[in-house]
Amino acid sequence: MGERDGVDTETGLGGADAQAEFKQMYAAAVEDGQTTVNVYTPLTATWPAVFEAFQERFPDIRVEPLQIVGAELDTKVSQEQASGQRIADAVITGDTGAVALAERDYFTEFRPFNTEELTGDPQFSLEEGTLTAVSASPRGLVYDTRQDPGVVPESWEDLLDPALKGKITMTDPATDGGGMQWADLVLNEDSLGKDYLEKLADQDVVIASNTAECHNAVVQGRAYVCLMGAMGNYQTLSGDGAPVEITYPVDGGNWATYWYAGVIDGAENADAAQLLTTWLNTPEANEIKAQAGHGPVTNAEDVELEFENPADVPQLPRPDLADVTNRQKSSQPIIAGIFG
Repeated sequence: MGERDGVDTETGLGGADAQAEFKQMYAAAVEDGQTTVNVYTPLTATWPAVFEAFQERFPDIRVEPLQIVGAELDTKVSQEQASGQRIADAVITGDTGAVALAERDYFTEFRPFNTEELTGDPQFSLEEGTLTAVSASPRGLVYDTRQDPGVVPESWEDLLDPALKGKITMTDPATDGGGMQWADLVLNEDSLGKDYLEKLADQDVVIASNTAECHNAVVQGRAYVCLMGAMGNYQTLSGDGAPVEITYPVDGGNWATYWYAGVIDGAENADAAQLLTTWLNTPEANEIKAQAGHGPVTNAEDVELEFENPADVPQLPRPDLADVTNRQKSSQPIIAGIFG
């Protein structure tokens, strides 16, 4: 294995036993000629440092990430599985997309040795053992500090203030993605529910095509607050000097986007993909992911975060991972009816 500047290998990998396990996994992949791992993910733009750190630790294996999102990702993986011409070795995506692929048996069973507390928890795993939670991206309300409508959005109730009518933007809650994820959580939360979503829709919410557009509308002054604020995007914007701040509603619960890795069934570089998936939950990987605005989901005892860890913030109640897709399907027509 390689060395990383300023990082003790044993500590970074989670202890002496973990280091020995990683050494064996790495050797097996290299001996089989697996010098690359092809990853399909929407995180290519935000996780370059993560993939670079993996390559420093395991220098004979190169990560080849492909930036691909939503329906396009689903279609490409499906086509590769149907044809047998598999390019992807692993997929890292959000819960709904990951479960949809897992339900079609596109992933092989793999339970990393360092994620036992996750693989036995139905909130974070499937009974088949085909998905591994690798991060939690905190969500909040990103707002424009140049505007002063008379209210700082710090709670879900604040978004209903008449002063914010026409000044709120969010990704489409009636289609797959962050908007649907949030609206489904709210719809099934007793203290908020359908009544809250109807009141929010009456605020003349502006629908954005994606999360980036939601943030851009705030940066450009076309909206005051983006309901879909993602910590990674916020860190990038604020680091570039954008006039934005982020707040975390906790009344009724906050929310986060959980990301999952799956190793493709029949992947050419399966051993390398399993190595990457396992490494993503090491202490050293957690430190690097945190710099990209992603919170850890395990092995986080000594990780320093510049933001609230989703594990420490009250969350909107989530369904078990296996139920995510079906519940959102049942919620979708209700949500579409509310937001037109």
